[in-house]
Amino acid sequence: MRLGQNVGHGSDVGRVRPLNEDYHRVWQFPVPGSNLTLLAVADGMGGAAAGEVASKLAMEVLDESFSRYVEELENGNPVIGIEKLTEKAIRLANRRVYAAAIGNQGRRGMGTTLTVVAVNGSKAFLGHVGDSRAYLVRGSKIYQLTKDHSWVEEQLERGLITEDEAERHEWRNLITRALGTRPQVAPDMVEIDVQQGDVFVISTDGLHGLVKPEEILSEVRRTNNRQSSVEFLISLANDRGGPDNITLVIAEVA
Repeated sequence: MRLGQNVGHGSDVGRVRPLNEDYHRVWQFPVPGSNLTLLAVADGMGGAAAGEVASKLAMEVLDESFSRYVEELENGNPVIGIEKLTEKAIRLANRRVYAAAIGNQGRRGMGTTLTVVAVNGSKAFLGHVGDSRAYLVRGSKIYQLTKDHSWVEEQLERGLITEDEAERHEWRNLITRALGTRPQVAPDMVEIDVQQGDVFVISTDGLHGLVKPEEILSEVRRTNNRQSSVEFLISLANDRGGPDNITLVIAEVA
């Protein structure tokens, strides 16, 4: 994957919230024989701007972990696989956020979602905690790669509520797994074989809570300008009320 025209990203406070507590990053690290591309979004939660602290901390740990990995590679030292690296980075981010929360009275209970995709050659490694999402657009189809760690998703899986009820449920934003709210976290990990032309879409729930997957698919297929698609979809979420912060990354495998 090469960055540039193939990647679009953006974040907006929305129309209701006073602060933007989302963070996102698009990195590219040169590694022997290829590039390692890292795409991530985090949706912070907690009062008095604590959510912003949590999501920023998560991004800093990812940056630190992958930068150190690339440094070890360059020095010819033995390294773990990227899937293991991604998982360890998420677990470390959890410990950092948790420590920051219990060490400051005003930040008790703060946390963040974290969805990260690391693309290296023909493989992508996905790590996920919370209800942000990663999709893959391949050809004429869109696939949701992550499962929401939410109360509503659990009820859906058990057949206790319908899709329509889930969309309107008053507890649809209640997440059951987050980074930093407990001493340990178990991220979902997925390995994906990628193809040229695959498009990854990573969003916080301020976007996918208002814009349906088929609408995302339609926009991604309409134009190859990924930044234009990001701006259009964020604008669409705002047009529909923008009750939450809205963050979106769209990246094509070239």
